[in-house]
Amino acid sequence: MRSRIRTILEHAGWTAIVEPTGFHLLRAIADIIEEGARPSLHPALIVIDAYARGCAGATIALGLRDLGITIPIVLALAPGQRTPIASGDRMLHVVDPGSVERVVSELTRSSFTATQEVSCGPASTPGSSSHAA
Repeated sequence: MRSRIRTILEHAGWTAIVEPTGFHLLRAIADIIEEGARPSLHPALIVIDAYARGCAGATIALGLRDLGITIPIVLALAPGQRTPIASGDRMLHVVDPGSVERVVSELTRSSFTATQEVSCGPASTPGSSSHAA
C-alpha cells in the first residue's frame, strides 16, 4: 500500500518522504513540534498506521493536536482493528485499508496545492509500521 500511496501523491505533484517508523516520522517533523523552531520539513499531510510499531499513529495524531498543530492526518487501520480515536476533528481521517488510497487522493485534489511537500512512512501492510504522507 505504501508504494501506491506514494504514487498517488507524486502523480498529484507532491513530494513524498517515506519514514520507516513512527519514531522516524517524529524525528523528521521535530522542528514543527518545538515552539519557535524553524521547520526544515513541514508536511502538508501525514498518512500513518493507527497502530504503528513503536509509536502509534493515533498517539502521534493526538500529540500534534494537543500542541495545536493541525496538519491533516490519515490514520490507516489494519483489517479488524478498532478505531483508536473518537474525534470531531475534520482534519483527522481514520480509515479502513480499503479507503486509504481514496481518501489520500481526495485530500490531494481538494484542499491543498500540488506543490505541497509531504512526509511518508510505511503504510498499513504486514511488517510495516507507520506511513506519513
